[in-house]
Amino acid sequence: MNSILRGTLAAALVACAASRAGAQAQGETAAFVVTLGSDTLAVEKYTRTGDRLEGQMVSRSPRTTVRSYTAVLNPDGSVQRMEMTSSQPGSGQPAVTAAAQFTADSAFTRVQRGDSVYSFRIAAPRAVPLVNLSHVFYEQAMMQARAMRRDTVTLALVPIGANQSYPMLVSAVGADSMRLANVAGVQRVATDARGRLLGLNGIESTAKFIVHRVPDVDVDAFATEFARRDAAHQGMGPLSPRDSAVADFGGAHLAVDYGRPFKRGRVVFGNVVPWGQVWRTGANAATGFTTTRDLTIGGVSVPAGRYTLWTLPTQSGWKLIVNRQTGQWGTEYDAAQDLARIDMQTRRIDTPLEEFTVRLEPQAGGGVLRLQWDDLEAFVPITVK
Repeated sequence: MNSILRGTLAAALVACAASRAGAQAQGETAAFVVTLGSDTLAVEKYTRTGDRLEGQMVSRSPRTTVRSYTAVLNPDGSVQRMEMTSSQPGSGQPAVTAAAQFTADSAFTRVQRGDSVYSFRIAAPRAVPLVNLSHVFYEQAMMQARAMRRDTVTLALVPIGANQSYPMLVSAVGADSMRLANVAGVQRVATDARGRLLGLNGIESTAKFIVHRVPDVDVDAFATEFARRDAAHQGMGPLSPRDSAVADFGGAHLAVDYGRPFKRGRVVFGNVVPWGQVWRTGANAATGFTTTRDLTIGGVSVPAGRYTLWTLPTQSGWKLIVNRQTGQWGTEYDAAQDLARIDMQTRRIDTPLEEFTVRLEPQAGGGVLRLQWDDLEAFVPITVK
């Protein structure tokens, strides 16, 4: 385990030992704090008693949302049914209520906002409810997997109110850690012998969250502070807002559509963006690129059309990848559809940038594509044929 998980594990074990007697008599109560770099994204507190699970949480992206839920558990620890209420303080929007029922192979969900009601039935063997930024249901899944005494268990993540599910592999990695693999990537979890979540490191996933288990948290106080920031226009907003860079030069119109992650106090290159791995060059959906004229990018011909842009950052140099596939999520990279891999130049930036930025800059005879984040810039010349 890395140092973050070791430290979280040690603190959690002390807290668990101190409260074990009371937990056995009155049910188990614990809390999770979800962080992204220097920002707290969500807090959650729950109580597990017999066959019931009750909890409350607040998250702050794109705006403050308060949720409370009650779930009934099967003997094996899986969720039999649940109810949840969501509201956004100060938004003027009606609360959303949701209910879900899970059988051995299906999930039935019903969501109501005001007069609008949506119902779905989907195939979902061994379903696990998915609630944005909640981790208690991940904990239930890991406890269920531990009880089955199998190295790997395949479950189905079911977003409440969605009409599809996503497979999740829960794998045991020794006695004190587990591995979750789903559409978001890989998350590594420190656990106890029962599979309870003591700390989660999502740096290998697209989410990048870190989750800490703590004995208690004041959800109401966090909700009040987050809502105050929203009202003062100091809220978090989207974690990686969508943006575009456009330019006209040499008779061509060029456009880049991309997500803009923030540094948030983290080490970016070699950490958030690993060395030696293909990067989506932004966040969320794949980065789109359009040109209305044939181009030469870094000496390589790129015909007019629509593409996605990826990069391969290494400590010795960067490559820009122009890929023919379009419209996909940023985890769906298909190397077989590469049009070209193009060498880029790099340089250090005097004033580090908090937010990832793409620039298209016209210059004499063409232009330059610049990718900038933290204290590093990668760039490549473009000419119009």
